[in-house]
Amino acid sequence: MKVKHTQRGFEIIEFKDYNSQECSLQQSSLAIYVQPGTSAIWFGVGNERMHLSDKEVKKLLPHLQQWLEKGTFIIQKPAKEQINNS
Repeated sequence: MKVKHTQRGFEIIEFKDYNSQECSLQQSSLAIYVQPGTSAIWFGVGNERMHLSDKEVKKLLPHLQQWLEKGTFIIQKPAKEQINNS
């Protein structure tokens, strides 16, 4: 995927999803915690995009990685943790 820049200088990746719909992942100008472009992203199809904060993305990443590796969003605790929490 190629990283381009918007007219305002924010990074954007444009791609087609499984159904050949035009999608994008773009840095947001939102600057809640740090400089613009690093506090949130826009992600989705056309104008129907989600505005996700850096904290929300951080929470989603482990679930997405688990789905890639195991085919499920459920993150299993290591066996040792499961025994200690029982």
